[in-house]
Amino acid sequence: MPRKGLSREAIIDTAAALAEQKGAENLTLRELAETLGVKTASLYNHLQGLPELNARLAECALDRLMDTLETAMAGRTGAEGLRALATAYRTFAREQPQLYRAMVSLPRFSDPSLVERKHAFMDLFNRVLAPCRLPDDRRIHLSRTIRSALHGYCALAAAGFFQSPLASPVESYEQIIEWLCQIVKEMEEQDHDKAFYQ
Repeated sequence: MPRKGLSREAIIDTAAALAEQKGAENLTLRELAETLGVKTASLYNHLQGLPELNARLAECALDRLMDTLETAMAGRTGAEGLRALATAYRTFAREQPQLYRAMVSLPRFSDPSLVERKHAFMDLFNRVLAPCRLPDDRRIHLSRTIRSALHGYCALAAAGFFQSPLASPVESYEQIIEWLCQIVKEMEEQDHDKAFYQ
């Protein structure tokens, strides 16, 4: 019987907090159980083991990131939406680095709920790029470029790069955002011109 008051949600929330304290790779079921005040065996009423816990952590991370991005975008699209999304993305990666790392492990999970969440995450970028009215293949290429730029910066910064005193890493990120926004603006303008002359 599952312990009264113990739920999968409570387990995942506690695991997320522990991951941020100790590092996601150091999280064990035994320590999680001790923190929750239960026996390790009790966790198996809610999870099948550490692999499922890792998958649920990735799910939790993606849900939190998506909520953060949705709030920041507030329905905005195009360059304005991209700027809001990119700023919130970096903030999340800095403030919840272990959950962000858990999220990056998503591609190795084939859990249906995670696959659905991955598609919803990618749809955020599709919505940002909607005003550009690009063919599907070009939209995918641009979406990948944006995601690669944001993740690449966050991953390198977390690894300790960007230490040069000659340039602020924050300013570098802002410059990346501006370059990406300029690309999106140009594509929006091209689409507007096409519509005007048709």
